[in-house]
Amino acid sequence: MYDVVLDTDECVSAGKCVASGPGFFVFDDDEIAMIDRAGARPDDVALLRIARGCPSGAIKLQLDGVDIEL
Repeated sequence: MYDVVLDTDECVSAGKCVASGPGFFVFDDDEIAMIDRAGARPDDVALLRIARGCPSGAIKLQLDGVDIEL
């Protein structure tokens, strides 16, 4: 299972992650994406697709503390 890291400083508010993983990826009050760990977590295949689709590269996936090549 991947660990998901979201760099909010890199987020450009495109909303692709929020649209693809609603409830897990959400917007904060400034419309910057954030992770809601209480939300339904997408499976690893979906997370890989979401991370690859992030236009700013703000979403990183890790396995055992090592970054996954996207």
